[in-house]
Amino acid sequence: MGGKIDPPVGASFISKVEKGRKEALDARTVGRFRIALDLDESWVDKFLDAEETAETLETKAEREADLVIDRLRREGMTEGTSDDLLIQLANNFTEGDHKDRDTAYLSVKAALETLKSSEHIAQLAGNADAQFAALMKDVDALNNQGEFDLAQDKLARQSAWLREQKDRLNRLSELQLEKELNQDRLRNRPDLAADRIIRNLREFPQGKLFEAIRSKTTDWRNQGHKVGDVFALQVSLALAQSNYERVKNKKPLAASALHSLGWCHFRLAERSSGDQHLYSALHAFDAALKKTSKAKDPSNWSACQDGLGAILHQLGQRQRDVALLEQAVVAERAALKVVHKLNPPEIDSLWNNLGAILQRLGELTEDAGKLREAEDALTTALTFRTKEEDPFNWELTRSNLALSQRWLGAITEDVVKLQQARDGYAACEDLRLETDAPFSWAILQWNIADLALARYRLAPDPALLAEARDYVTRARAFFIEGSEYQTERCDELIAQIDAAEAGS
Repeated sequence: MGGKIDPPVGASFISKVEKGRKEALDARTVGRFRIALDLDESWVDKFLDAEETAETLETKAEREADLVIDRLRREGMTEGTSDDLLIQLANNFTEGDHKDRDTAYLSVKAALETLKSSEHIAQLAGNADAQFAALMKDVDALNNQGEFDLAQDKLARQSAWLREQKDRLNRLSELQLEKELNQDRLRNRPDLAADRIIRNLREFPQGKLFEAIRSKTTDWRNQGHKVGDVFALQVSLALAQSNYERVKNKKPLAASALHSLGWCHFRLAERSSGDQHLYSALHAFDAALKKTSKAKDPSNWSACQDGLGAILHQLGQRQRDVALLEQAVVAERAALKVVHKLNPPEIDSLWNNLGAILQRLGELTEDAGKLREAEDALTTALTFRTKEEDPFNWELTRSNLALSQRWLGAITEDVVKLQQARDGYAACEDLRLETDAPFSWAILQWNIADLALARYRLAPDPALLAEARDYVTRARAFFIEGSEYQTERCDELIAQIDAAEAGS
C-alpha cells in the first residue's frame, strides 16, 4: 500500500492510519490515499477543514521504524512475528527516548527475544490453572497484533484476581510478575517495572521494606551493568529514586539511599556521551556525605567517598581534566585510610578504583611515576581476589593493571612492558565473559585493540593493525546499545587505525 501512495510512504505510516493512531489527516494526504485506492473524490471533502501539520505527514520516527524493521528481517529475527507486532514495537522505540536508530533496533530486538523467551509461561501455567494459561495465550496473541495496551489491560485485571487468591496462587503470581515485567520492557516503561517490583515485594517487618527495595535496586543495577542492559539500569534508577523519596527526611537511611542512587546514575552515565547522569551522581554522593558521619559511621562514609572518587574519575577522564582526577585520588585515598582500620570485604574494590584513577592521571600527564603507583595499587587489589572466586571483578582489576602497563610501556617506549600488558589481557580473555558480562567483555576488546595500535607505533607490524581492527570491530558491534560514549571511542580508534594503514 505504501508503495502505491505518491510519493511512497512506509509501513509504519500506513499502519497508524488504518489503526486510527494518526492524530490528524489533512485533505492533501487523504487525496493521496484516494488516488491510490481509486476512491470517489467526495472523500476529500470530509477533510477540507483539517490543517496540514508535521503529524499529518510521514514523520522521521516512522521512517526510522521502517528501517529498523527492514534490518530485523534481513538478520532473520522476525520469523513467526506479525507485521502488526513489528510495526508497533519499532514505533514505540523510535518515538521513545532512544538517541539513534541503532539503539532503537537493539531495543526492538531485545523485546522480540523477551517475547520468545516468555512463551514458556503459558505452558508452565497450564499445569496449574487452565484459565491462567488461556490468559497468557491471549496476551501473546494481542502482543503479536501490536496491541500492547490491550494485553496489559488483560494482565491488570488478572492481577486483581491473583491478589485475592494469593495463598493458593503463589506460584502463578511469580509467573504473572515475570510476564508483566516482560510487558514493561516491550512498552519501554522502566518506571512501571519499578513500581511493579515494589508492589510485588512480600510483606516485611517495620523498617525492612527499605532494605528490600535497595537489594532489588542493586540486583537490577548489577545485572544491567554486566550484560549492558540499559532497560535494567533504568529500572534500578527508578527503584533507587522511589526508595530515596520514602526516606529523604530520615538522615541515616537518606544517606544510604543517596549512595545507591548515585551508583545507578553512574552506571547509566558509563553508557552515555552526555554528562547529565554523571552530575546527578555527583550531587547524590555529595548529599550522602553531608548526611554521613565519618566518626559514627566510617564504613558508609568511606563508601560515599569511593563513589565520589568514581564520579570525579569519569568526569576527569572525559574532560581530560587533571585537577578532577587529582580530586578523585584524594577521595579514594580518604576512603582507603578509613577502610584499612575496618578491613571490610570491599577493600579490594577501593584499591582497584585508586589504581584505575592513577592510571588515567598518569596517561593524561604522561607521568611514569603515577603509572607505577597505579601498578602497585592494582597489584595490591589482586591479592584480595582470585580468578576462581570472583571472575568478574578479578577481570576488571587485571584489565586495569594491563592498561597501566600499556601506558607505562608507551610512555617509556618499553616493548617488554607492552608485552606484559598483552599477557594480562590474554589472561582476561580466558574467562570468556562475552555471555555473562558482555559489557566488560566489549571494553576488553577495545583495550586489546588500543594496545595493538600502541605496539605498532613502537614496532610496526601490519599484523598488529589487523589485530587492532578485528578487536575494535567486535567492541563497536556491542556498544551500539545505549553506549554512545564507548561507540565514539571505537570510531576514534578506527580512524587512528585507518591513518596508520594509510601511512604504512
